[in-house]
Amino acid sequence: MLLLIALIAIGISWQWLHQHLSGTPMVYIYHGKALLATYPLNPEKPIHFEAHGDIGLSEITIDKQGVRITHSSCATQRCVLSGHRHRIGGILACVPNRILVSIQGSQKQPLDAISE
Repeated sequence: MLLLIALIAIGISWQWLHQHLSGTPMVYIYHGKALLATYPLNPEKPIHFEAHGDIGLSEITIDKQGVRITHSSCATQRCVLSGHRHRIGGILACVPNRILVSIQGSQKQPLDAISE
C-alpha cells in the first residue's frame, strides 16, 4: 500500500514538473524512479513497450484508445484489469512490478463533470 502511494506521488510530482509541455500529451513509463520510455499519446500506429520490472515483464500498449497495461507478471492482474487511460493526469501502476505509466501534458481538457 505504501509503495502504491509512493508511485502515485511520483507520478503527480512529474506531472506538476512537466506542466510546461505543450502540444501532444505524452506517455511516461517508469520503473521505480527511473524513466524507461516516453511516447506520444494516440499515435498513428500502435506502440508496444516491454517494461522489465522487479518481478518480470509488463507489456504496455499505446494506441488510438489511449494507454493500457496488456500483460504483467504480477499475480493479481489489477493493472491489466484497470483498462485504458486517455486523459492528461491518467495513471496506471503495477505495484508488485514497480511499473508506473503516466499521461502528462498541458493541453486544456474539457470538464467531464461539475459539482456544487
